[in-house]
Amino acid sequence: MILKIIRWLRGYVVFEIIGRFPERFINLSIRQGRFVFSAKPYSDKFLGTMLLCDYRSIRQTARKSSVRLRVVGRHGLPFLIDKYRSRAGLAVGLVLFVVILLVMQSFIWTVEINGVSTVSESSLNESLTVHGLYSGSFKHSKDEKSIQRSVVMDIKEIGWMSVNIMGTKAEVELKEKDLKPHILEADVPCNIKASTDGIIIEINTKYGTAVMSEGSAVIQGSLLVSGVNENPSGKVTFVHADAEVIAQTQRHKEFIINRNVKLNTPVSVVNRHKLICFWFELPVTFRSVKDNSTSRIEKQLIFLNGTSMPVGLSTEHCVEYERGSVNVSEKSATEKLTVDDYLYRLFSLSECESIQAQTSLSTSSDSFRMNIIYTCTEDIAIEEKFVVN
Repeated sequence: MILKIIRWLRGYVVFEIIGRFPERFINLSIRQGRFVFSAKPYSDKFLGTMLLCDYRSIRQTARKSSVRLRVVGRHGLPFLIDKYRSRAGLAVGLVLFVVILLVMQSFIWTVEINGVSTVSESSLNESLTVHGLYSGSFKHSKDEKSIQRSVVMDIKEIGWMSVNIMGTKAEVELKEKDLKPHILEADVPCNIKASTDGIIIEINTKYGTAVMSEGSAVIQGSLLVSGVNENPSGKVTFVHADAEVIAQTQRHKEFIINRNVKLNTPVSVVNRHKLICFWFELPVTFRSVKDNSTSRIEKQLIFLNGTSMPVGLSTEHCVEYERGSVNVSEKSATEKLTVDDYLYRLFSLSECESIQAQTSLSTSSDSFRMNIIYTCTEDIAIEEKFVVN
Protein backbone atom coordinates (compact mmCIF):
# COMPACT_ATOMS: atom_id res chain seq x y z
CA MET A 1 0.00 0.00 0.00
CA ILE A 2 2.79 2.41 0.91
CA LEU A 3 4.61 1.54 -2.33
CA LYS A 4 1.48 2.39 -4.35
CA ILE A 5 1.19 5.78 -2.60
CA ILE A 6 4.85 6.58 -3.31
CA ARG A 7 4.43 5.65 -6.98
CA TRP A 8 1.30 7.81 -7.24
CA LEU A 9 3.07 10.80 -5.69
CA ARG A 10 6.07 10.45 -8.07
CA GLY A 11 3.91 9.59 -11.09
CA TYR A 12 4.17 6.54 -13.34
CA VAL A 13 3.60 5.62 -16.99
CA VAL A 14 1.99 2.50 -18.45
CA PHE A 15 3.46 1.76 -21.90
CA GLU A 16 3.68 -0.92 -24.61
CA ILE A 17 7.03 -2.44 -25.72
CA ILE A 18 6.74 -3.28 -29.42
CA GLY A 19 9.58 -5.10 -31.22
CA ARG A 20 11.51 -8.34 -31.54
CA PHE A 21 13.60 -8.10 -28.34
CA PRO A 22 11.48 -6.67 -25.47
CA GLU A 23 13.35 -8.86 -22.96
CA ARG A 24 16.64 -7.15 -23.91
CA PHE A 25 15.06 -3.75 -23.29
CA ILE A 26 13.87 -4.82 -19.84
CA ASN A 27 17.31 -6.25 -18.93
CA LEU A 28 19.16 -3.10 -20.08
CA SER A 29 16.77 -0.89 -18.14
CA ILE A 30 17.28 -2.87 -14.96
CA ARG A 31 21.07 -2.65 -15.36
CA GLN A 32 20.78 1.13 -15.64
CA GLY A 33 18.68 1.27 -12.44
CA ARG A 34 15.38 1.91 -14.20
CA PHE A 35 12.92 -0.73 -13.02
CA VAL A 36 10.02 -1.97 -15.10
CA PHE A 37 7.31 -3.33 -12.83
CA SER A 38 4.04 -5.10 -13.63
CA ALA A 39 5.47 -6.39 -16.94
CA LYS A 40 2.96 -8.57 -18.82
CA PRO A 41 3.67 -10.39 -22.12
CA TYR A 42 1.17 -10.43 -25.00
CA SER A 43 1.23 -12.15 -28.41
CA ASP A 44 3.43 -9.55 -30.12
CA LYS A 45 4.27 -7.03 -27.37
CA PHE A 46 4.93 -6.38 -23.69
CA LEU A 47 2.99 -4.12 -21.32
CA GLY A 48 5.10 -2.45 -18.64
CA THR A 49 4.97 0.27 -15.98
CA MET A 50 7.76 2.66 -15.04
CA LEU A 51 8.20 5.74 -12.88
CA LEU A 52 7.89 9.00 -14.77
CA CYS A 53 11.44 10.11 -13.94
CA ASP A 54 12.86 6.85 -15.37
CA TYR A 55 10.66 6.81 -18.46
CA ARG A 56 11.95 10.20 -19.60
CA SER A 57 15.49 8.82 -20.02
CA ILE A 58 14.96 5.43 -21.69
CA ARG A 59 14.63 6.45 -25.34
CA GLN A 60 18.28 5.62 -26.08
CA THR A 61 17.89 2.24 -24.36
CA ALA A 62 14.85 1.50 -26.54
CA ARG A 63 16.81 2.27 -29.75
CA LYS A 64 19.65 -0.05 -28.65
CA SER A 65 17.11 -2.82 -28.10
CA SER A 66 15.35 -2.21 -31.45
CA VAL A 67 11.95 -1.69 -29.81
CA ARG A 68 9.33 1.01 -29.93
CA LEU A 69 7.53 2.42 -26.89
CA ARG A 70 3.92 3.64 -26.91
CA VAL A 71 2.35 5.24 -23.86
CA VAL A 72 -1.13 3.89 -22.99
CA GLY A 73 -1.64 5.47 -19.57
CA ARG A 74 -0.38 8.30 -17.35
CA HIS A 75 -1.12 8.28 -13.63
CA GLY A 76 -0.10 10.10 -10.48
CA LEU A 77 0.18 13.52 -8.90
CA PRO A 78 2.50 15.16 -11.51
CA PHE A 79 -0.03 14.49 -14.30
CA LEU A 80 -2.89 15.73 -12.11
CA ILE A 81 -1.05 19.00 -11.42
CA ASP A 82 -0.19 19.38 -15.09
CA LYS A 83 -3.82 18.83 -16.04
CA TYR A 84 -5.07 21.68 -13.86
CA ARG A 85 -2.04 23.98 -14.28
CA SER A 86 -4.11 26.50 -16.26
CA ARG A 87 -6.77 26.58 -13.53
CA ALA A 88 -4.94 28.34 -10.72
CA GLY A 89 -8.21 29.18 -8.99
CA LEU A 90 -8.69 25.55 -7.99
CA ALA A 91 -5.33 25.46 -6.24
CA VAL A 92 -5.99 28.78 -4.52
CA GLY A 93 -9.43 27.57 -3.45
CA LEU A 94 -7.97 24.36 -2.08
CA VAL A 95 -5.36 26.26 -0.08
CA LEU A 96 -8.00 28.68 1.25
CA PHE A 97 -10.25 25.77 2.20
CA VAL A 98 -7.47 24.14 4.21
CA VAL A 99 -6.58 27.45 5.90
CA ILE A 100 -10.21 28.20 6.77
CA LEU A 101 -10.67 24.66 8.10
CA LEU A 102 -7.62 25.01 10.33
CA VAL A 103 -8.82 28.43 11.58
CA MET A 104 -12.33 27.14 12.29
CA GLN A 105 -10.84 24.42 14.50
CA SER A 106 -10.06 27.21 16.97
CA PHE A 107 -13.75 27.98 17.53
CA ILE A 108 -16.57 26.16 19.31
CA TRP A 109 -19.11 24.90 16.79
CA THR A 110 -21.75 23.39 19.06
CA VAL A 111 -22.68 23.43 22.76
CA GLU A 112 -24.37 20.23 23.98
CA ILE A 113 -26.19 20.26 27.32
CA ASN A 114 -26.97 17.03 29.19
CA GLY A 115 -28.78 16.43 32.47
CA VAL A 116 -31.43 19.16 32.25
CA SER A 117 -34.76 18.20 33.84
CA THR A 118 -36.42 21.11 35.64
CA VAL A 119 -33.93 23.90 34.97
CA SER A 120 -34.93 26.20 32.10
CA GLU A 121 -32.66 25.39 29.14
CA SER A 122 -33.08 28.89 27.71
CA SER A 123 -31.90 30.52 30.98
CA LEU A 124 -28.97 28.06 31.10
CA ASN A 125 -27.97 28.95 27.52
CA GLU A 126 -28.26 32.64 28.38
CA SER A 127 -25.99 32.23 31.41
CA LEU A 128 -23.43 30.25 29.37
CA THR A 129 -23.46 32.97 26.69
CA VAL A 130 -22.92 35.72 29.27
CA HIS A 131 -19.87 33.88 30.59
CA GLY A 132 -18.41 33.30 27.12
CA LEU A 133 -19.49 29.78 26.13
CA TYR A 134 -21.57 29.81 22.96
CA SER A 135 -21.46 28.62 19.36
CA GLY A 136 -18.78 30.60 17.52
CA SER A 137 -16.71 31.59 20.57
CA PHE A 138 -12.90 31.26 20.55
CA LYS A 139 -12.14 28.08 22.47
CA HIS A 140 -8.51 28.72 23.45
CA SER A 141 -9.48 31.61 25.73
CA LYS A 142 -11.96 29.55 27.76
CA ASP A 143 -11.50 28.79 31.45
CA GLU A 144 -13.82 25.82 32.04
CA LYS A 145 -13.55 25.99 35.86
CA SER A 146 -14.46 29.67 35.90
CA ILE A 147 -17.48 29.09 33.64
CA GLN A 148 -18.67 26.25 35.87
CA ARG A 149 -18.47 28.34 39.04
CA SER A 150 -20.16 31.37 37.48
CA VAL A 151 -23.11 29.43 36.02
CA VAL A 152 -23.70 27.51 39.28
CA MET A 153 -23.76 30.85 41.11
CA ASP A 154 -26.28 32.24 38.59
CA ILE A 155 -28.68 29.28 38.63
CA LYS A 156 -29.32 28.06 42.17
CA GLU A 157 -31.11 24.88 41.02
CA ILE A 158 -27.82 23.43 39.71
CA GLY A 159 -25.96 21.31 42.24
CA TRP A 160 -22.98 20.28 40.09
CA MET A 161 -21.78 21.12 36.59
CA SER A 162 -18.86 20.20 34.34
CA VAL A 163 -17.72 21.86 31.09
CA ASN A 164 -15.56 19.83 28.69
CA ILE A 165 -14.28 21.20 25.38
CA MET A 166 -13.34 18.43 22.94
CA GLY A 167 -12.32 19.58 19.48
CA THR A 168 -14.98 21.99 18.23
CA LYS A 169 -17.66 20.69 20.60
CA ALA A 170 -18.39 21.84 24.16
CA GLU A 171 -20.22 19.37 26.40
CA VAL A 172 -22.01 20.66 29.50
CA GLU A 173 -22.89 17.99 32.05
CA LEU A 174 -24.94 19.02 35.08
CA LYS A 175 -26.87 17.58 38.00
CA GLU A 176 -29.75 19.45 39.52
CA LYS A 177 -30.23 19.86 43.26
CA ASP A 178 -32.63 17.51 45.02
CA LEU A 179 -35.31 19.61 46.70
CA LYS A 180 -35.65 18.53 50.31
CA PRO A 181 -39.24 18.30 51.57
CA HIS A 182 -40.15 20.27 54.68
CA ILE A 183 -40.35 17.55 57.32
CA LEU A 184 -40.19 18.13 61.05
CA GLU A 185 -37.89 15.72 62.84
CA ALA A 186 -39.69 13.23 65.08
CA ASP A 187 -37.88 14.44 68.21
CA VAL A 188 -38.84 18.13 67.69
CA PRO A 189 -41.79 19.16 69.95
CA CYS A 190 -44.76 20.43 67.96
CA ASN A 191 -48.51 21.06 68.15
CA ILE A 192 -51.25 20.22 65.68
CA LYS A 193 -53.25 23.22 64.48
CA ALA A 194 -56.12 23.75 62.04
CA SER A 195 -55.18 24.66 58.46
CA THR A 196 -58.66 26.15 57.79
CA ASP A 197 -62.07 26.76 59.38
CA GLY A 198 -64.37 23.76 59.85
CA ILE A 199 -66.35 21.41 62.09
CA ILE A 200 -64.46 18.37 63.39
CA ILE A 201 -66.02 15.05 62.35
CA GLU A 202 -63.32 12.66 63.56
CA ILE A 203 -60.06 13.03 65.46
CA ASN A 204 -57.47 10.25 65.78
CA THR A 205 -54.58 11.15 68.10
CA LYS A 206 -51.37 9.10 67.98
CA TYR A 207 -49.13 11.36 70.11
CA GLY A 208 -50.04 14.42 72.11
CA THR A 209 -53.12 15.63 74.01
CA ALA A 210 -56.31 16.43 72.07
CA VAL A 211 -57.82 19.77 73.12
CA MET A 212 -60.76 19.57 70.71
CA SER A 213 -63.44 16.91 70.36
CA GLU A 214 -65.72 15.69 67.60
CA GLY A 215 -68.37 18.26 66.73
CA SER A 216 -66.20 21.23 67.77
CA ALA A 217 -66.11 24.23 65.45
CA VAL A 218 -62.61 25.56 64.85
CA ILE A 219 -61.09 28.42 62.91
CA GLN A 220 -57.82 28.56 61.02
CA GLY A 221 -54.89 28.39 63.44
CA SER A 222 -56.85 26.83 66.32
CA LEU A 223 -54.95 24.39 68.53
CA LEU A 224 -56.22 20.85 67.94
CA VAL A 225 -53.64 18.58 69.59
CA SER A 226 -51.07 19.84 72.09
CA GLY A 227 -47.52 18.58 72.22
CA VAL A 228 -47.43 19.17 75.98
CA ASN A 229 -48.33 16.09 78.05
CA GLU A 230 -48.96 16.28 81.79
CA ASN A 231 -49.27 13.07 83.81
CA PRO A 232 -51.37 12.74 87.00
CA SER A 233 -48.36 13.50 89.18
CA GLY A 234 -47.93 16.87 87.44
CA LYS A 235 -44.81 16.01 85.42
CA VAL A 236 -44.76 17.72 82.03
CA THR A 237 -43.22 16.18 78.89
CA PHE A 238 -42.95 17.57 75.40
CA VAL A 239 -43.67 15.36 72.39
CA HIS A 240 -43.95 15.55 68.64
CA ALA A 241 -47.74 15.62 68.29
CA ASP A 242 -49.20 13.42 65.55
CA ALA A 243 -52.89 13.19 64.70
CA GLU A 244 -55.44 12.95 61.90
CA VAL A 245 -58.24 15.48 62.18
CA ILE A 246 -61.09 15.03 59.68
CA ALA A 247 -63.34 18.07 59.44
CA GLN A 248 -66.14 19.43 57.33
CA THR A 249 -65.02 22.65 55.67
CA GLN A 250 -66.52 25.18 53.31
CA ARG A 251 -64.99 27.25 50.53
CA HIS A 252 -66.60 29.96 48.47
CA LYS A 253 -65.49 30.55 44.90
CA GLU A 254 -66.78 32.95 42.25
CA PHE A 255 -66.10 32.52 38.53
CA ILE A 256 -66.71 35.44 36.15
CA ILE A 257 -66.84 35.74 32.36
CA ASN A 258 -67.56 38.98 30.49
CA ARG A 259 -70.40 39.22 27.98
CA ASN A 260 -68.15 40.92 25.43
CA VAL A 261 -64.81 39.15 24.92
CA LYS A 262 -61.93 40.53 22.88
CA LEU A 263 -60.87 38.07 20.20
CA ASN A 264 -57.80 37.85 17.95
CA THR A 265 -58.59 35.93 14.77
CA PRO A 266 -55.63 34.54 12.76
CA VAL A 267 -55.78 35.75 9.17
CA SER A 268 -52.43 34.78 7.64
CA VAL A 269 -49.14 33.01 8.32
CA VAL A 270 -45.82 34.50 7.14
CA ASN A 271 -42.65 32.40 7.14
CA ARG A 272 -39.34 34.26 7.17
CA HIS A 273 -36.11 32.31 6.59
CA LYS A 274 -32.53 33.04 7.63
CA LEU A 275 -29.28 31.19 6.96
CA ILE A 276 -27.32 30.44 10.14
CA CYS A 277 -23.54 30.24 10.31
CA PHE A 278 -22.21 30.37 13.86
CA TRP A 279 -23.49 33.65 15.30
CA PHE A 280 -24.25 35.18 11.87
CA GLU A 281 -27.82 35.18 10.50
CA LEU A 282 -28.32 36.11 6.85
CA PRO A 283 -31.96 36.96 5.93
CA VAL A 284 -33.28 35.05 2.93
CA THR A 285 -36.94 36.14 3.04
CA PHE A 286 -37.63 39.86 3.17
CA ARG A 287 -41.26 40.14 4.23
CA SER A 288 -42.80 42.51 6.73
CA VAL A 289 -45.42 41.46 9.28
CA LYS A 290 -48.14 43.38 11.09
CA ASP A 291 -47.64 44.67 14.61
CA ASN A 292 -50.51 42.51 15.86
CA SER A 293 -48.80 39.14 15.37
CA THR A 294 -47.04 36.37 17.23
CA SER A 295 -43.97 34.48 16.11
CA ARG A 296 -42.29 31.13 16.72
CA ILE A 297 -38.69 30.42 15.65
CA GLU A 298 -37.68 26.96 14.45
CA LYS A 299 -34.03 26.11 13.79
CA GLN A 300 -32.89 23.24 11.57
CA LEU A 301 -29.16 22.58 11.92
CA ILE A 302 -27.04 20.28 9.78
CA PHE A 303 -25.97 17.05 11.52
CA LEU A 304 -22.72 15.27 10.72
CA ASN A 305 -22.09 11.86 12.32
CA GLY A 306 -24.75 12.61 14.93
CA THR A 307 -23.24 15.99 15.86
CA SER A 308 -25.05 19.23 15.07
CA MET A 309 -23.08 21.74 13.05
CA PRO A 310 -23.37 25.54 13.57
CA VAL A 311 -24.80 25.84 10.07
CA GLY A 312 -28.45 25.57 9.12
CA LEU A 313 -31.72 27.33 8.45
CA SER A 314 -33.82 29.41 10.84
CA THR A 315 -37.54 29.78 10.11
CA GLU A 316 -39.69 32.37 11.87
CA HIS A 317 -43.37 31.45 11.71
CA CYS A 318 -45.35 34.70 12.11
CA VAL A 319 -49.12 34.45 12.65
CA GLU A 320 -50.92 37.71 11.89
CA TYR A 321 -54.14 38.42 13.80
CA GLU A 322 -57.11 40.63 13.25
CA ARG A 323 -58.48 42.22 16.40
CA GLY A 324 -62.18 41.99 17.15
CA SER A 325 -64.73 41.09 19.80
CA VAL A 326 -67.53 38.58 20.21
CA ASN A 327 -70.66 38.50 22.36
CA VAL A 328 -70.83 35.44 24.60
CA SER A 329 -74.16 33.64 24.81
CA GLU A 330 -75.52 32.33 28.10
CA LYS A 331 -75.03 28.75 26.92
CA SER A 332 -71.37 29.33 26.02
CA ALA A 333 -70.78 31.17 29.29
CA THR A 334 -72.28 28.30 31.29
CA GLU A 335 -70.06 25.78 29.50
CA LYS A 336 -66.95 27.90 30.16
CA LEU A 337 -67.84 28.42 33.85
CA THR A 338 -68.47 24.68 34.25
CA VAL A 339 -64.96 23.99 32.93
CA ASP A 340 -63.51 26.51 35.42
CA ASP A 341 -65.38 24.73 38.22
CA TYR A 342 -63.98 21.34 37.12
CA LEU A 343 -60.40 22.67 36.98
CA TYR A 344 -60.72 24.24 40.43
CA ARG A 345 -61.90 20.92 41.91
CA LEU A 346 -59.12 19.05 40.11
CA PHE A 347 -56.19 21.25 41.21
CA SER A 348 -57.29 23.12 44.37
CA LEU A 349 -59.50 20.51 46.05
CA SER A 350 -57.59 17.39 45.04
CA GLU A 351 -56.79 16.40 48.66
CA CYS A 352 -60.41 16.50 49.82
CA GLU A 353 -62.11 13.13 50.43
CA SER A 354 -65.57 14.25 49.31
CA ILE A 355 -67.00 17.40 47.80
CA GLN A 356 -70.55 18.73 47.67
CA ALA A 357 -71.35 21.97 45.89
CA GLN A 358 -74.15 24.54 45.86
CA THR A 359 -74.12 26.47 42.60
CA SER A 360 -75.89 29.67 41.65
CA LEU A 361 -75.65 31.49 38.30
CA SER A 362 -76.33 35.20 38.03
CA THR A 363 -76.18 37.61 35.12
CA SER A 364 -75.63 41.34 34.79
CA SER A 365 -75.39 43.78 31.94
CA ASP A 366 -71.70 43.09 31.39
CA SER A 367 -70.91 39.61 32.79
CA PHE A 368 -71.99 36.13 33.86
CA ARG A 369 -71.16 35.01 37.42
CA MET A 370 -71.15 31.53 38.94
CA ASN A 371 -71.02 31.41 42.75
CA ILE A 372 -70.22 28.02 44.25
CA ILE A 373 -70.06 26.94 47.89
CA TYR A 374 -68.00 23.77 48.25
CA THR A 375 -68.62 21.57 51.30
CA CYS A 376 -65.59 19.31 51.73
CA THR A 377 -64.37 16.55 54.03
CA GLU A 378 -60.62 16.78 54.55
CA ASP A 379 -57.74 16.44 56.99
CA ILE A 380 -57.08 19.92 58.46
CA ALA A 381 -54.18 18.95 60.76
CA ILE A 382 -50.87 20.75 60.24
CA GLU A 383 -47.74 20.59 62.40
CA GLU A 384 -46.28 23.65 64.11
CA LYS A 385 -43.17 23.35 66.24
CA PHE A 386 -42.67 25.29 69.45
CA VAL A 387 -39.59 26.25 71.42
CA VAL A 388 -39.03 24.90 74.92
CA ASN A 389 -36.98 27.22 77.19
